[in-house]
Amino acid sequence: MQAVRESYADIGLMRERGLSWAEISDVLAKLGVTARDNQPISPVTLRSAFFLVGNEGRDGGADGEEESGTTPRETLDAVHRAALAAGQPNDAEDNTAAEPEAELAPVAEPEPNAVPEAVPEQEISPAPAPDIPALSVTPFAEPAVSLDEPAPFPQEPALHVSTPQDSTTNRPWKGDRMLGTIFVLNDRGGVGKTLLSHHLMATAMLEGLQLKVVEYEVNERLNRLFGPEVVEHRRITQDFMNMMGSGDGFYEFWDQIGPELQRGGRLYDFGGNISQWFFNWAEVSGFDYYVGEGERLTFMVPVTVDLASLSTGMNTLERIATIAPKAKRVLVENGFSGPFSQLDDSQYARRKAEMVEREGVEVISMAPCTAPAWARLTGHRIDEVAQMTREDLVKLGMTPPVASRSLIIIHEWLRTMRQALSPYLRDAFNQTAGPAAKTGARQGAL
Repeated sequence: MQAVRESYADIGLMRERGLSWAEISDVLAKLGVTARDNQPISPVTLRSAFFLVGNEGRDGGADGEEESGTTPRETLDAVHRAALAAGQPNDAEDNTAAEPEAELAPVAEPEPNAVPEAVPEQEISPAPAPDIPALSVTPFAEPAVSLDEPAPFPQEPALHVSTPQDSTTNRPWKGDRMLGTIFVLNDRGGVGKTLLSHHLMATAMLEGLQLKVVEYEVNERLNRLFGPEVVEHRRITQDFMNMMGSGDGFYEFWDQIGPELQRGGRLYDFGGNISQWFFNWAEVSGFDYYVGEGERLTFMVPVTVDLASLSTGMNTLERIATIAPKAKRVLVENGFSGPFSQLDDSQYARRKAEMVEREGVEVISMAPCTAPAWARLTGHRIDEVAQMTREDLVKLGMTPPVASRSLIIIHEWLRTMRQALSPYLRDAFNQTAGPAAKTGARQGAL
């Protein structure tokens, strides 16, 4: 752990430049950075130690331990040089190509004609000295540099290292370059997570927004409705549940989310009892490496008036703040089991008011659909239901009067949900409603 702590910045730089944990482990082993038993640090151990040290640095718990390091200074310098050279084959080739030019330059000195031609260029050379390395690749630059001192050539690597991307560790790759991501989660089952994700997908489609959906469930739900080309189903099996919380297999299963969060543009739907394992992974695996403080993340937590649902939902909101303090947290009150007005004087209402006022939690409502035809539309996609006509409902076995009344209620219900969810979708994906949305509106989508 101490060796990783002393080389933390260089290991982070290697990761940014594309080296895997196995490659970094090999580099450290060749430079003499090993475990206590002088064995190479395994990739799994190196990854865990790196993220733990990162958490220590963020909490300020290891500020005074560098001076008492056990790794020799020469080894740390070698690791630093290896980190600077990692992932830069082009720079290495340029430097090796530049060195022979410097060695061949003195050969041109005995030429009698080169001396008088280079004399006037020596007077100008101090001013354009920083520009000479950029022009040293061209053939005609060799006579001009032939009489110069070789001192400027060792300075070329410093010009490459001082670029903004190379001189930092994780900063440029955090939230400022990340597209938005939306999570729908609550470990309690039957609170409307799938329905909320369904509404989000339908709203995105009606407004012309592009997003990928990942469903963590035992059985396909959204995947069965929209197809595998739209929804990726990551099956949660009993064997996986038994593995949860222990072993490298558990962490590696969740590690694939990290790069996905950097790319963004995704909606994650977590089934019941799944989000707790996601939080366990995020707390020990350097979640902030991928998302910063969560500026571009939106967590939506649906709840019903059921007490267990409320307790689990509030705990989920609190836990989100620990891994992504600047993420947007949205409490979605699903009125399927009853109105939330009956909880106005409850502890839940007081805690909700406190989170809204002090922590910036937002609250939206998801009212149930009361249309007579809704029971016959449960197997249909919401974006398709939004464009149904009275004749479509009649074909499903309803009378024209019932179909007409159902359409009015359904369209109003969908319009309300679309107005509530559209701002979060646009904000998360940094997009505005485009031509597709206007076309959908003209077609009477809602």
